[in-house]
Amino acid sequence: MGKKTEPLKNIEARIHELENSIREREKQLKERAGQFKKELQEEFSPAELVKKYPLQTTGISLVFGFFAGKIVRSIVSPSSCRNAQPVSQPKSEPSELKSAAASIGIDVLRSSKDLAFSYLKSYLDNKLKSGKNT
Repeated sequence: MGKKTEPLKNIEARIHELENSIREREKQLKERAGQFKKELQEEFSPAELVKKYPLQTTGISLVFGFFAGKIVRSIVSPSSCRNAQPVSQPKSEPSELKSAAASIGIDVLRSSKDLAFSYLKSYLDNKLKSGKNT
């Protein structure tokens, strides 16, 4: 009887070893995934992107602001088809929704512009300070 149970004990011991190995690998994978996620967040954070590419991010924000302004202006201002109305009919006022959307859009554009310029200013200040120290 003792001989028959030995192979079972060996198999059970091997199963426990494999389970422990699997747990360790799972733990290692979770740690690596967490580290990778952290590195990606650091690499693609807005502050890091502005530090690495200050002129490009400023240019992109200006182009985005220009197009967003065009879109907001087209929503708010009457189109050329509406301008072709006869003079006898009074021009209708923009709806409250359009006015609110325009106000929000303008506020977002101004905030984006201020943020972009503050990042650029901070970057240039740091560059000038580091240039003077060397």
